[in-house]
Amino acid sequence: LGNEPRRLLPPPPRYQPPTINATKLMREWAAATTPAALDGLAASLGLTTPSVTAVGAAWAAPHAAWAFPMCDGYGNIVGIRLRNEKGKFAVRGSKQGIFLADVPPQKTLFVCEGPTDTAAAIELGYFAVGRPNCCCGGPEIKVYARRLAVSRVVVVADNDKPGLDGARKVGGELKLPFAIYVPPAKDLREFVGLGGTRAMIENTLKGTLWQN
Repeated sequence: LGNEPRRLLPPPPRYQPPTINATKLMREWAAATTPAALDGLAASLGLTTPSVTAVGAAWAAPHAAWAFPMCDGYGNIVGIRLRNEKGKFAVRGSKQGIFLADVPPQKTLFVCEGPTDTAAAIELGYFAVGRPNCCCGGPEIKVYARRLAVSRVVVVADNDKPGLDGARKVGGELKLPFAIYVPPAKDLREFVGLGGTRAMIENTLKGTLWQN
């Protein structure tokens, strides 16, 4: 018995992160989302239906949540952000990406935080993109901005240290002239809900320092 060769245990299986076909899921959920449901989402956010439709909102019945596509800088859907009354989360297997809007490009790009603030910027007539949080998304937004010949960027920030630091970080990563805009409200969506206008933002930006 003592001369029997030792049996080597097989190596443990490598962890395989879950993968999803985010494009297929979003297409299916969008097809099943009724106009009335989109109207209800828009009303709950204080926005109009075309604005939430522009950022790709769809009802994800399996998750009992609203879904928003997360994309790379080339427009490919790489993940899905979910939102309901319990909070914000992502479909398991999602990659983090940016929130794009189906609107005509403009020379100035507004960089917001999250899909609903992006929809608020669309509501005001801006060309906008959403970063996944205050300090991420710069490399993908840089690709997107270059593809669409953007010449300058306005980064929308919360009026606190993380928000301002994140805005400076993301703005610097874009390699374009950028300004930081801080809404006089909790966020851009609340600003719109309180009656904020594009003219008010433009007036503030006149006295804002543009950075490179």
